[in-house]
Amino acid sequence: MKTTMRWTALLLAAALLVSCAGCKKSGGQGTTQDGEYDQSGNYRPALPNVSAELADAVRQNSDVVGWLTLPNTTINEAVVQTTNNDYYLRRDVKKNYAYEGCYYMDYESVMFDNGADLAQNTIIYGHNLGSPMGVKDDPEGAKFAQLLKLEDIELAQKTPYVYLTTEGAAHVFEIFAVFYCEAETSPVPYHMAEYSDERFNALIGDVKARSEYTYDVEVTPEDRILSLSTCSYKYGTYTQNPDQRFVVMGRLVREGESYHETANLVKNENPKLPAFVK
Repeated sequence: MKTTMRWTALLLAAALLVSCAGCKKSGGQGTTQDGEYDQSGNYRPALPNVSAELADAVRQNSDVVGWLTLPNTTINEAVVQTTNNDYYLRRDVKKNYAYEGCYYMDYESVMFDNGADLAQNTIIYGHNLGSPMGVKDDPEGAKFAQLLKLEDIELAQKTPYVYLTTEGAAHVFEIFAVFYCEAETSPVPYHMAEYSDERFNALIGDVKARSEYTYDVEVTPEDRILSLSTCSYKYGTYTQNPDQRFVVMGRLVREGESYHETANLVKNENPKLPAFVK
């Protein structure tokens, strides 16, 4: 009898494990920032091993242009791009209807050589639906709601890099700005693919002034940057103010540049506020 009861308990436990394995939010699997030090004491992060996933996603949808990974979040999914910024607003990466959408690259952020050569500013959009929807930010939500986790300074310190893997290259971007803003920033919009040197310098100065942290990362017009953009409800509900944005920006790591296990940052005690904040 005891043996029968033990087997029954084991079978029940196994059944619970199987059922719970499917009880998770939709979206990418969470990742951590891994890496190692060489014999000289130089740190190098481990690049995401997503070539198989990217190839499979491309086979299923030719609009797939890359794979985005932000460690310490669930942002770890394919990125699509088409001829406009509307098609994927409510579609998933397989073109099926999905209210939460997917990660999509601005159609003006043109890539060359299968993504080996990027635009000056590669802009990727994703939804932050809020919880309750359209009312309050929830860093544990799906898609780009996860960007809000970088408001935690300890997590931001542990997350110095964001990765964009394309068929042509594995790109590593060092985060240099995390900020709230209006949908159309001034003096320079943050969501343009190309800038003159003067306007690019103005952009970088503006977003660094807005950033929640001051990062020790130099950015010049010769650099390539990545902008991850989503909605926010920090300053009211969507009905009250639909023009709120939360943006994370990174600069492409330069050839021969050293890497860091943690981000070199300090809290910005007086960030520039969005124009709608009185």
